[in-house]
Amino acid sequence: MVSGDSLQVSSQAGICTTHFRMSRSFNINERAFRLIDSPGFNSNSPSDLEIMKKLIYYLARPRDRNLRLAGVLYLHPEINREIDRLKQIMNALRNLFGEPWLPSITIAITGNGATSDLGTISQLKGPTSPFYSLHSGGVKIVRLSPEIRQIQEILLGFGSSTPKPQFHRRIRVILPDRVEGVHRIVEEAMRSHRVGPSGDAGSSRRMTLQESEASRQQLQAALGENETVLKSLRSQLEQTELEYASLHSEIQLNDNTEQSKIVQSLGELNRVVDAFGRSVAAYMVDNYKALVDRFGRGDSTTLDASNLAGLQDHFGHQAGKSSLVTSSQGSGLPIEDFIDFALRSTIFQKLYKNVFMPFHPTIVGGVESGFMASLYEKVRRQVAPNIAARWRASAFKALSDGHKIDESTVESLVENLASGDIQQIFNNLFGESNAVTLTESQRNQLQDVVILAWEFNYLLKGEVVALGDFQPVYHECGVPFDQKTMIGFEPNQQRKPDDVAICTVELGMVLYYSKGAEKDASPSVVCPATVVTPAIYG
Repeated sequence: MVSGDSLQVSSQAGICTTHFRMSRSFNINERAFRLIDSPGFNSNSPSDLEIMKKLIYYLARPRDRNLRLAGVLYLHPEINREIDRLKQIMNALRNLFGEPWLPSITIAITGNGATSDLGTISQLKGPTSPFYSLHSGGVKIVRLSPEIRQIQEILLGFGSSTPKPQFHRRIRVILPDRVEGVHRIVEEAMRSHRVGPSGDAGSSRRMTLQESEASRQQLQAALGENETVLKSLRSQLEQTELEYASLHSEIQLNDNTEQSKIVQSLGELNRVVDAFGRSVAAYMVDNYKALVDRFGRGDSTTLDASNLAGLQDHFGHQAGKSSLVTSSQGSGLPIEDFIDFALRSTIFQKLYKNVFMPFHPTIVGGVESGFMASLYEKVRRQVAPNIAARWRASAFKALSDGHKIDESTVESLVENLASGDIQQIFNNLFGESNAVTLTESQRNQLQDVVILAWEFNYLLKGEVVALGDFQPVYHECGVPFDQKTMIGFEPNQQRKPDDVAICTVELGMVLYYSKGAEKDASPSVVCPATVVTPAIYG
């Protein structure tokens, strides 16, 4: 209806749509959209598992780079009462798309009662609803009317810079029509919530209510026997609320930054670096692969590099150990994969050291940088967290001199990358005499990456106050693999005790929150970094 396509709508329990199909492009408020029509769940044939596999496979296939998945609209018939089955589907969607993606999902309630029963939406948002875990993570639940205006508002509500869904990290696109890993990750996601053999969700809920009532009675009895403790706890609660109100009043009124925005910004930075690495790698292979394909095999690897020793030295290769250049067994990495990973790792390393780690990127390497970092550390440990954060934000803005970006520093960093680290990689790979360099368009793309990183750093250090101190994370080659702070680029590989990271291809992020008065909480992992490990060699 919105797109202008004529699509059949089912009114029975079975599914009407049997194949995935994409609508023609249409505009709403000068914004282009295309809709993907998917088979529905809750049918007996095909099963929910098969439909979910087809969905992920369809979304994972490479398409025109101008097409991007902005959101998911899940149509839920109001008459559907299969709670455990719904929970399984919702839990699978959460696991496959990931927590940061939940705000980009909208559940629309359809049916005759959807417009008249005002309590329907509240029930579906409640803790006993199969949609509760998604709603608490940011999923929107709305009533859907046949009015075009409401449908347009729902579509416009999907963000224009949504990060890639989580399942992209766990699959591998081999060819345009061949995607590995889909069956495994979908089966794992669907297994994480099982329906009982009888499918009786009511008995399960009754047992839960009985257990909850028994627990409530025990707690009530304990409270009655410990009235003194209860009064003390109430007094402590009142004091804590007073302290919280006092601290909250001191926070800058314009600090409305939410953690979801920060996670989304990190995802956007990772995405543009990924796009840069892939596009440059494809360009280099298309135009210069013959320079390293000296034996005409057509499957050149890093072992065919013009200066293999120089390439190994550049990436810290040690004999008997794996690096991005060669494995511990002496195998090489395909040229296109190597260029992609090498560029992403090199860019992230430079951004981490020159933009994110210093107190301010304009004083990198000077005495001032160490002094400001040391001074802020002392401030964090001696005053209340919100006061320390306001000091950090004010000092950072003062050093920025009213500008989010310092153009000369950005240009210097781009030049250092393009003519320094990246050029050295190309020289070692293709030979210095062949003059393989980034094109002007690619240099401009690299500059856009650095500017985006600079703006993200300004957000973290110059605007965020209430949430704490966010720090992007980069792991050097040889760091032991840590499942808490890292995700392997190779999906579901069995990790060895001595496994290491050989390069970082997506930045992670941790959050520090000082408790003041010489107390400092351990950092919490907001997003793990994605690293390439020796498993890339098979």
